[in-house]
Amino acid sequence: MASLTQHSVGAFCLRPKKSSININASSATSTLNAKVHRASLASFQFPLNIEKGAALITISNVNGKKCKDEQWRVFGSDDGSCGIAPMPAPPSAAELAKDFYNAINSKDINKLDPLLAEDCQYQDLVFYVPFEGKKQGVIPFFAKMMDAMGPNIVFVIDNVTEGEKLTASVIWHLEWKNKVIPFAKGCTFFQYEEFDRRLLLRKATGMAEIPFKPGDFVLKFLKSASTFFDLYPMAAEALLKSHEDEPNEGLSSLLDKFFGRH
Repeated sequence: MASLTQHSVGAFCLRPKKSSININASSATSTLNAKVHRASLASFQFPLNIEKGAALITISNVNGKKCKDEQWRVFGSDDGSCGIAPMPAPPSAAELAKDFYNAINSKDINKLDPLLAEDCQYQDLVFYVPFEGKKQGVIPFFAKMMDAMGPNIVFVIDNVTEGEKLTASVIWHLEWKNKVIPFAKGCTFFQYEEFDRRLLLRKATGMAEIPFKPGDFVLKFLKSASTFFDLYPMAAEALLKSHEDEPNEGLSSLLDKFFGRH
Protein backbone atom coordinates (compact mmCIF):
# COMPACT_ATOMS: atom_id res chain seq x y z
CA MET A 1 0.00 0.00 0.00
CA ALA A 2 1.38 3.39 -1.00
CA SER A 3 2.45 5.65 1.81
CA LEU A 4 1.20 9.20 2.05
CA THR A 5 3.76 11.93 2.63
CA GLN A 6 2.26 15.25 3.57
CA HIS A 7 3.94 18.61 3.80
CA SER A 8 2.70 21.80 5.32
CA VAL A 9 4.18 25.24 6.09
CA GLY A 10 2.54 28.57 5.17
CA ALA A 11 0.24 29.34 2.18
CA PHE A 12 0.04 31.13 -1.12
CA CYS A 13 -0.36 30.47 -4.85
CA LEU A 14 2.63 30.21 -7.20
CA ARG A 15 2.41 31.51 -10.76
CA PRO A 16 5.06 29.79 -12.86
CA LYS A 17 6.05 30.66 -16.40
CA LYS A 18 6.30 26.97 -17.19
CA SER A 19 3.54 24.45 -16.77
CA SER A 20 5.64 22.10 -14.64
CA ILE A 21 7.29 22.10 -11.23
CA ASN A 22 10.55 20.36 -10.45
CA ILE A 23 10.18 18.42 -7.19
CA ASN A 24 12.95 16.78 -5.19
CA ALA A 25 11.67 14.68 -2.28
CA SER A 26 14.14 13.35 0.26
CA SER A 27 12.85 10.39 2.27
CA ALA A 28 15.61 10.93 4.82
CA THR A 29 14.66 14.50 5.64
CA SER A 30 11.05 14.62 4.40
CA THR A 31 11.88 17.98 2.84
CA LEU A 32 10.57 19.37 -0.42
CA ASN A 33 12.43 21.86 -2.55
CA ALA A 34 10.56 23.21 -5.54
CA LYS A 35 12.12 25.72 -7.89
CA VAL A 36 9.53 27.68 -9.78
CA HIS A 37 9.92 30.54 -12.25
CA ARG A 38 7.80 33.63 -11.68
CA ALA A 39 5.48 35.21 -14.15
CA SER A 40 2.40 35.25 -16.11
CA LEU A 41 0.04 32.57 -17.28
CA ALA A 42 -0.52 29.23 -15.58
CA SER A 43 -1.43 29.15 -11.90
CA PHE A 44 -0.94 26.39 -9.31
CA GLN A 45 -3.45 26.49 -6.46
CA PHE A 46 -2.60 24.61 -3.27
CA PRO A 47 -3.08 21.96 -1.96
CA LEU A 48 -1.11 20.37 -4.78
CA ASN A 49 -0.85 16.58 -5.14
CA ILE A 50 2.20 15.13 -6.90
CA GLU A 51 2.78 11.46 -7.65
CA LYS A 52 6.32 10.21 -7.10
CA GLY A 53 6.70 6.51 -7.66
CA ALA A 54 4.34 4.66 -5.35
CA ALA A 55 3.95 7.61 -3.04
CA LEU A 56 1.58 10.55 -3.18
CA ILE A 57 3.17 13.81 -2.04
CA THR A 58 0.74 16.49 -0.91
CA ILE A 59 1.89 20.10 -0.73
CA SER A 60 -0.83 21.92 1.15
CA ASN A 61 0.79 25.06 2.55
CA VAL A 62 4.07 26.61 1.43
CA ASN A 63 6.42 29.47 2.13
CA GLY A 64 8.28 31.15 -0.70
CA LYS A 65 11.64 32.85 -0.78
CA LYS A 66 12.75 35.01 -3.68
CA CYS A 67 16.11 33.95 -5.13
CA LYS A 68 18.32 35.39 -7.81
CA ASP A 69 17.32 35.33 -11.49
CA GLU A 70 13.67 36.04 -10.61
CA GLN A 71 13.20 32.51 -9.26
CA TRP A 72 11.28 31.39 -6.21
CA ARG A 73 12.20 28.52 -3.95
CA VAL A 74 9.50 26.70 -1.99
CA PHE A 75 10.27 24.93 1.26
CA GLY A 76 8.09 22.25 2.82
CA SER A 77 8.39 20.13 5.94
CA ASP A 78 6.54 17.04 7.06
CA ASP A 79 4.64 18.20 10.17
CA GLY A 80 1.76 15.74 9.97
CA SER A 81 -0.89 18.45 9.84
CA CYS A 82 -2.14 17.58 6.33
CA GLY A 83 -2.56 21.30 5.79
CA ILE A 84 -5.35 21.47 8.33
CA ALA A 85 -4.97 23.93 11.18
CA PRO A 86 -4.99 22.01 14.49
CA MET A 87 -7.83 22.55 16.91
CA PRO A 88 -6.75 24.86 19.74
CA ALA A 89 -6.31 23.12 23.07
CA PRO A 90 -9.12 23.88 25.55
CA PRO A 91 -8.18 26.07 28.53
CA SER A 92 -6.83 24.22 31.53
CA ALA A 93 -8.48 24.23 34.95
CA ALA A 94 -5.83 26.68 36.19
CA GLU A 95 -6.48 29.07 33.28
CA LEU A 96 -10.23 28.91 33.88
CA ALA A 97 -9.72 29.65 37.57
CA LYS A 98 -7.84 32.81 36.55
CA ASP A 99 -10.68 33.69 34.16
CA PHE A 100 -13.09 33.30 37.08
CA TYR A 101 -11.34 36.03 39.08
CA ASN A 102 -10.79 38.21 36.02
CA ALA A 103 -14.57 38.16 35.48
CA ILE A 104 -15.21 39.17 39.10
CA ASN A 105 -12.62 41.95 38.91
CA SER A 106 -14.25 43.30 35.75
CA LYS A 107 -17.52 43.65 37.72
CA ASP A 108 -19.31 42.19 34.70
CA ILE A 109 -21.59 39.27 35.59
CA ASN A 110 -21.97 38.41 31.90
CA LYS A 111 -18.30 37.41 31.77
CA LEU A 112 -18.77 35.03 34.69
CA ASP A 113 -21.93 33.36 33.38
CA PRO A 114 -20.34 31.30 30.53
CA LEU A 115 -17.73 29.85 32.90
CA LEU A 116 -20.33 28.09 35.09
CA ALA A 117 -22.22 24.84 34.67
CA GLU A 118 -26.00 25.08 35.04
CA ASP A 119 -25.95 22.98 38.22
CA CYS A 120 -22.80 24.50 39.69
CA GLN A 121 -22.37 25.03 43.40
CA TYR A 122 -20.38 27.63 45.31
CA GLN A 123 -19.68 26.99 48.96
CA ASP A 124 -18.06 29.78 50.93
CA LEU A 125 -17.22 28.57 54.43
CA VAL A 126 -18.08 32.01 55.80
CA PHE A 127 -21.73 31.13 55.06
CA TYR A 128 -23.71 28.27 56.55
CA VAL A 129 -25.52 27.36 53.33
CA PRO A 130 -23.87 26.71 49.91
CA PHE A 131 -25.18 28.55 46.87
CA GLU A 132 -26.80 26.07 44.50
CA GLY A 133 -27.44 26.39 40.75
CA LYS A 134 -26.03 28.96 38.37
CA LYS A 135 -29.15 31.11 37.95
CA GLN A 136 -30.73 30.40 41.33
CA GLY A 137 -27.81 30.88 43.70
CA VAL A 138 -24.33 31.40 42.29
CA ILE A 139 -24.90 34.29 39.87
CA PRO A 140 -27.03 36.30 42.36
CA PHE A 141 -24.36 35.82 45.06
CA PHE A 142 -21.50 37.04 42.88
CA ALA A 143 -23.58 39.94 41.58
CA LYS A 144 -23.92 41.07 45.21
CA MET A 145 -20.21 40.49 45.78
CA MET A 146 -19.26 42.63 42.77
CA ASP A 147 -21.49 45.40 44.04
CA ALA A 148 -20.02 45.15 47.55
CA MET A 149 -16.45 45.29 46.19
CA GLY A 150 -17.09 48.60 44.46
CA PRO A 151 -15.06 49.76 41.46
CA ASN A 152 -11.60 49.63 43.08
CA ILE A 153 -11.34 46.42 45.13
CA VAL A 154 -9.97 43.44 43.20
CA PHE A 155 -8.83 39.88 43.77
CA VAL A 156 -5.09 39.39 43.29
CA ILE A 157 -3.92 35.83 42.73
CA ASP A 158 -0.85 34.85 44.75
CA ASN A 159 -0.64 31.27 43.55
CA VAL A 160 -2.62 28.91 41.34
CA THR A 161 -2.01 25.16 41.27
CA GLU A 162 -3.58 22.64 38.93
CA GLY A 163 -4.47 19.25 40.37
CA GLU A 164 -5.79 15.95 39.08
CA LYS A 165 -9.27 15.32 37.67
CA LEU A 166 -9.84 18.85 36.33
CA THR A 167 -9.20 20.67 39.60
CA ALA A 168 -7.32 23.80 40.55
CA SER A 169 -6.64 25.70 43.76
CA VAL A 170 -6.04 29.44 44.10
CA ILE A 171 -4.56 31.47 46.95
CA TRP A 172 -5.61 35.12 46.74
CA HIS A 173 -5.83 38.42 48.57
CA LEU A 174 -7.80 41.63 48.10
CA GLU A 175 -6.37 44.99 47.10
CA TRP A 176 -7.76 48.51 46.80
CA LYS A 177 -5.94 50.66 44.25
CA ASN A 178 -2.86 48.41 44.50
CA LYS A 179 -2.88 48.56 48.30
CA VAL A 180 -3.21 45.27 50.19
CA ILE A 181 -6.30 45.10 52.41
CA PRO A 182 -5.52 43.53 55.82
CA PHE A 183 -7.36 40.39 56.92
CA ALA A 184 -8.51 39.75 53.33
CA LYS A 185 -6.71 36.60 52.26
CA GLY A 186 -8.26 33.34 51.20
CA CYS A 187 -8.12 30.24 49.06
CA THR A 188 -10.58 28.59 46.70
CA PHE A 189 -10.72 25.03 45.38
CA PHE A 190 -12.23 24.61 41.89
CA GLN A 191 -13.71 21.44 40.39
CA TYR A 192 -14.48 21.37 36.66
CA GLU A 193 -16.41 18.99 34.42
CA GLU A 194 -16.50 18.62 30.66
CA PHE A 195 -19.76 19.61 28.98
CA ASP A 196 -19.99 19.45 25.16
CA ARG A 197 -16.17 19.57 24.84
CA ARG A 198 -15.96 22.58 27.19
CA LEU A 199 -14.76 22.74 30.77
CA LEU A 200 -17.28 24.40 33.08
CA LEU A 201 -17.12 25.06 36.79
CA ARG A 202 -19.03 22.35 38.65
CA LYS A 203 -18.15 23.28 42.22
CA ALA A 204 -16.02 25.83 44.04
CA THR A 205 -15.24 25.85 47.74
CA GLY A 206 -13.81 29.02 49.24
CA MET A 207 -12.34 29.84 52.62
CA ALA A 208 -11.64 33.47 53.52
CA GLU A 209 -9.65 35.00 56.35
CA ILE A 210 -11.75 36.68 59.04
CA PRO A 211 -10.73 39.72 61.12
CA PHE A 212 -11.62 37.94 64.37
CA LYS A 213 -8.75 35.61 65.25
CA PRO A 214 -9.85 32.98 67.80
CA GLY A 215 -6.26 31.81 68.28
CA ASP A 216 -5.81 29.36 71.16
CA PHE A 217 -9.56 29.24 71.72
CA VAL A 218 -9.80 26.92 68.70
CA LEU A 219 -7.40 24.44 70.30
CA LYS A 220 -9.15 24.65 73.66
CA PHE A 221 -12.53 24.08 72.00
CA LEU A 222 -11.11 21.13 70.05
CA LYS A 223 -9.73 19.65 73.27
CA SER A 224 -13.11 20.03 75.01
CA ALA A 225 -14.92 18.46 72.07
CA SER A 226 -12.56 15.48 71.80
CA THR A 227 -12.78 14.86 75.57
CA PHE A 228 -16.59 14.97 75.47
CA PHE A 229 -16.73 12.64 72.44
CA ASP A 230 -14.42 10.10 74.12
CA LEU A 231 -16.23 10.17 77.49
CA TYR A 232 -19.74 10.02 76.03
CA PRO A 233 -19.47 8.26 72.64
CA MET A 234 -23.20 7.46 72.34
CA ALA A 235 -24.14 11.10 73.02
CA ALA A 236 -21.46 12.23 70.57
CA GLU A 237 -22.81 9.96 67.84
CA ALA A 238 -26.35 11.23 68.41
CA LEU A 239 -25.15 14.84 68.34
CA LEU A 240 -23.18 14.44 65.11
CA LYS A 241 -25.96 12.41 63.50
CA SER A 242 -28.48 15.17 64.19
CA HIS A 243 -26.13 17.68 62.57
CA GLU A 244 -25.81 15.42 59.49
CA ASP A 245 -29.59 15.38 59.18
CA GLU A 246 -29.76 19.19 59.41
CA PRO A 247 -26.36 20.41 58.09
CA ASN A 248 -27.46 24.01 57.58
CA GLU A 249 -28.50 24.74 61.16
CA GLY A 250 -25.34 26.71 61.85
CA LEU A 251 -22.72 26.82 64.56
CA SER A 252 -24.93 28.35 67.24
CA SER A 253 -27.42 25.49 67.02
CA LEU A 254 -24.61 22.92 67.18
CA LEU A 255 -23.14 24.62 70.25
CA ASP A 256 -26.57 24.66 71.90
CA LYS A 257 -26.78 20.90 71.42
CA PHE A 258 -23.21 20.43 72.59
CA PHE A 259 -23.84 22.27 75.85
CA GLY A 260 -27.31 20.76 76.29
CA ARG A 261 -29.25 23.99 76.03
CA HIS A 262 -31.99 22.19 74.04
